[in-house]
Amino acid sequence: MATLRKLLLVFLWIYTMQRLDVAGLRIDQPMSVEVESTGEATLECTHNCEENTELKLTILKGSNEEVICIGRTNSSVHHVNSTEVLHCQINRKPGSVSVTLYGFNSSLIDNYFCKIEKLYPPPYEGKKGSGTIIFTSKKNCQKCFQFVMLLTMGLLSILTLFSVIYSTVLTLKTCRAKRVTKKEEENSVYEQMAPSTGGEQSRRNTESATTLTRKY
Repeated sequence: MATLRKLLLVFLWIYTMQRLDVAGLRIDQPMSVEVESTGEATLECTHNCEENTELKLTILKGSNEEVICIGRTNSSVHHVNSTEVLHCQINRKPGSVSVTLYGFNSSLIDNYFCKIEKLYPPPYEGKKGSGTIIFTSKKNCQKCFQFVMLLTMGLLSILTLFSVIYSTVLTLKTCRAKRVTKKEEENSVYEQMAPSTGGEQSRRNTESATTLTRKY
């Protein structure tokens, strides 16, 4: 008899705990979320609270549970405080609270947790979800890489064009300077070889006559 009573008490205790767990606050999260090309990621935290309840939502990052944003929401008012890591925006729907994270990049890939606390009506309840891995897709990274490569090639093409133009202008200036120098030298030689006039010409004629006289 005593044994049956103990078994009955154990059964009632297990049944009561299961009922309390079912009736308590439940938080569900997706296993993973992919970041959009704009750097935004939307994390949806589903719950079993009534629509008119006031909830406090905290987004935690990683195993050290770094606080990303804290918000409070009821059926009509949403208020959120973001940290310096990411900017957050809350949107509540029946049975869920979605949080959009702005400014996401590959260095912020981690496990993110939804912690929901029921503030009103009593009694107070609070629970943390199992976590969601938020990651950047390889496709987006590839697009960024292609954009960077195209930008780099464009800049190199512009620099190459400027180099060609500069070299051409410099070559033309050098050739022009050489032509001017050569012309000046030719003018100088022409002036030295030009015939003399006046007394100099008479002296040359006299010397030529003397030379002829001596020969004969």
